[in-house]
Amino acid sequence: MRDEKEYLDKVLWDDDPALLHRGLKAGMITFPKGQKASVVVGRNEHGMEHVSIEMFVDRLPKWNEMCFIKDIFWDEEEKVMQIHPKKSEYVNMTEALHLWRPIDGDFSRLNNG
Repeated sequence: MRDEKEYLDKVLWDDDPALLHRGLKAGMITFPKGQKASVVVGRNEHGMEHVSIEMFVDRLPKWNEMCFIKDIFWDEEEKVMQIHPKKSEYVNMTEALHLWRPIDGDFSRLNNG
């Protein structure tokens, strides 16, 4: 993931203490065509970097919007993924999409799940 200084000014940040306490940052992104989305950025206990994206309109983000978000938070040459878990492992409570990347960049360890 990019250094925070590289993306800090691209997001209108919300200093939600509940999220900050969990090591997460939340804010709002404006896309080039004016659409807006909520983003939550952080790392989890499994060694994954994570950005969730929820549009302010009644739809999921489009491919080009996900690419725009990916390029804000990660370098163009970094591999990032969306994961479609087993239905029994669903935890998403909103209409959001998520981008994930192992902090160490090693995707091979994900084949064991």
